[in-house]
Amino acid sequence: MSKKIEMNVDEMVSFIQYIQKIMTELEEKMKPAIEALNDIAFYEQGKAKKIMGSYADANSRMLELNNLYSRAFSVINDIMNSMIEEDQALATEIAKGLGLVEE
Repeated sequence: MSKKIEMNVDEMVSFIQYIQKIMTELEEKMKPAIEALNDIAFYEQGKAKKIMGSYADANSRMLELNNLYSRAFSVINDIMNSMIEEDQALATEIAKGLGLVEE
């Protein structure tokens, strides 16, 4: 039984572009805003101080988003590069088989 793998190049390119756009937004807008929020020392005493400590943790988690998108971009980029290499190798083999290039 033969199986087919189909890939829509336009969708892959769009996906990579979306990830790049998200990474840029996170880096240029969210990161500075969260860093500014972390610098606010609104509650320095009392019961709210403990709660505000978890606020910094939540902000830190938001900053991790950029790392996650960067990793996703890296994996997708590696897959695309592997596919390009495989396609080139296949094209070379076909060309050799047809006598279009020397072995």
